[in-house]
Amino acid sequence: MYIFVFTMRRLFAYLLLLLPVCGLQAQVPGGTEAFLQAAAVYAEGNYAAARELLRPLHAQDPDDDAVNYYLGLSELALRDLDAAEEHLNAAVTADSTNTWYIYALASLYDSKGDQVLAGELVEKLIKMSPALYNNPNTLSMVADAKVVARQDEAALSYYNQALEMEPGYVPAQLGRTELLRRMGNFPAFFTGLEEFIRNEAVRPEIKSNYLTALMDNIDSPFYWVWGDTINRLVDLDREIHPEDYDIQMLKLRMLYIKQDWDAVIGQCDVLADLGRAQGDASRIAEALSIKGDVQYQELGDSKQAYATYEEALAADPDRTSVLNNYAYYLSLEHRKLRKALKMSRRTVELEPDNATYLDTYGWLLYLLRKPKEAKPYFKHAMLYGGKDSAVVLEHYSKVLEALGETDLATYYRNLSEQKSK
Repeated sequence: MYIFVFTMRRLFAYLLLLLPVCGLQAQVPGGTEAFLQAAAVYAEGNYAAARELLRPLHAQDPDDDAVNYYLGLSELALRDLDAAEEHLNAAVTADSTNTWYIYALASLYDSKGDQVLAGELVEKLIKMSPALYNNPNTLSMVADAKVVARQDEAALSYYNQALEMEPGYVPAQLGRTELLRRMGNFPAFFTGLEEFIRNEAVRPEIKSNYLTALMDNIDSPFYWVWGDTINRLVDLDREIHPEDYDIQMLKLRMLYIKQDWDAVIGQCDVLADLGRAQGDASRIAEALSIKGDVQYQELGDSKQAYATYEEALAADPDRTSVLNNYAYYLSLEHRKLRKALKMSRRTVELEPDNATYLDTYGWLLYLLRKPKEAKPYFKHAMLYGGKDSAVVLEHYSKVLEALGETDLATYYRNLSEQKSK
């Protein structure tokens, strides 16, 4: 949370007039001078030194609210949150009408992740001093606390107040949108989400991350009802932020759901071009990897798929997903097996415990009539998830059969058949 007093260091002399230092002067000889020195050190940002100057003053008068306040602020800045809580609470207990003390304590609770207590204190501040504290930031804080406390209607009211003051205020806009989703008010939720996407003050990655999280957390019935709306919002975000790789990737995901393979290929080209524009070889390879997989698996065009894989490897020679898939598809066609073996060997070097890559490499050794060399790779794959794959189990059984280990081969073949059911 934003600590207001930290922005006021240059007005230090004025602030000191607001603090009750007279008690310190009366009770501790030389106390006022020592306190002013500590406060000045704190105002310069030397929090550790300020804490050391304040500790003797606190030992002499543990109930002094001004000393507790500055000691608590110093500890808060130093992230000693438990000590800060003790001293800021002491300051508020000594003077419950001091809004500076209350706000500092609210800052402390916010730092500790206790939104409810922070919100309760800020709500109190709004009532005590609306001219200073009734603003979109504080109203949103209270709304967030009400959300945590499951007081949804009260939270919605505070978000609405914040947005009345500042219609595009991002924390309130996002908080209100998410609350409407949780409340199941989906027409209002999607209206709010569109406003959020159109808000120029929101960074592109925040929008795409939210839309991606939404897709990650919905089920098929929800998508059946609201899928067209989500697609429209994804397209809107792409129109506003065409350079955002994440929203373009989410669009690819939406096209996958529709199984519109020609559109998927086109979107992969969009992503690859974006990767080139950004000088990001990993993103180029990622997009081309997906494109090659679709060309091979969905369109049955192995020639184009292999050309795409070559392009991907030119951008990122160690892209393991491309190396593995390229090698495995060559093995299925019994083509260029030595080239495939070289690519597959590289995946195992890069990820030695990946059961899928171990299977591809071992299978290529088998096809090259080297079952004895293949066996250790399958044994290793069994330790890292290979037993969960019918294909890996079947391949291992054939390697064992070639080695004359008939009983073990039968065992793994039976496991493969059971996994296939």
